[in-house]
Amino acid sequence: MTLPITPKLAVRPATAGDGEALSSLLNISLAGSIFSRIMTGAEVAEQLFTDAPPTILPVRWRKHVVFVALRVGEMVGLLDAAVGLDSESQETPDYQPHGLLRFWVLPEDRALIDECANALLAAAEEFWRRSGVGLVKAYHPSTGYPQWQGGLGLLPADWTEQIRLLTSSGFRYIDRYYCFVRAMRGELFEESAPQTGLTLVFRGANQDRRYQVFFRRTELIGEARVVQRTVETEGRTLHIAHIVHWEVDLRWRNQHLGRWMLRRMINDAAQQSLDQMIVFVRMQQAAAINLLVQHGFVEHPYRGYVMEKALRT
Repeated sequence: MTLPITPKLAVRPATAGDGEALSSLLNISLAGSIFSRIMTGAEVAEQLFTDAPPTILPVRWRKHVVFVALRVGEMVGLLDAAVGLDSESQETPDYQPHGLLRFWVLPEDRALIDECANALLAAAEEFWRRSGVGLVKAYHPSTGYPQWQGGLGLLPADWTEQIRLLTSSGFRYIDRYYCFVRAMRGELFEESAPQTGLTLVFRGANQDRRYQVFFRRTELIGEARVVQRTVETEGRTLHIAHIVHWEVDLRWRNQHLGRWMLRRMINDAAQQSLDQMIVFVRMQQAAAINLLVQHGFVEHPYRGYVMEKALRT
């Protein structure tokens, strides 16, 4: 009697010849995510086969590799791994890079999930250790694909298998984000300056616009940035404005500068006939959340997480 043998998984770095299979795997995940759209073949190649993939927020890339898991020649999973410095670590010396887990696709066959996940993580951790990495960040906002979640790389809370596997392998939560959404209905807000001596200017095109507040025309005291995206959500195509940055200098907070910038951003989006405005905020940003609610934003039933793990040498 011959006993059935489960075909063994093989893990290797992806190559350009894997483009079609990679596109299929990625787009299944993207199709089920909020404020996302499927990627074209060219966009998949740009994200997965370049040393410095495009991102909305700044990243200092050093190395980049995509590991794929195959079973009987069929691609069943992938892990997008990199070495570099995310947007919040730009001042970190080059000799202290982080490992970056950008994206992780697991098999649809639940019987394969654990084996595939462990094999992909083992390959990624070996890559990070060889690169001198001591700390790995999973799903940092700055390392996401521009076509996914409005450009942010947060791990959705409903990806429970990924959360289970990451926590069981030693990753811990370091940040939680909420998502707020505002339907654009055409009405405009008054934009009066909160005090004299302030100037609000904008730079860039509609697709990527930066707002800056100056005191006496020379001192920069507030900044914001809005990027426009075409996304597919709940079976609809939407044109959205995504607030990817919105900050007031610590010395100038509680003086209505944030309100002034927010109203300008909302008015600009309304005048451009966009469908929605979105923003992801950290759970501890209570003042920003209150201000958003006052201006018609509602909380989306979404939670996004960032995780990290210290690697043992």
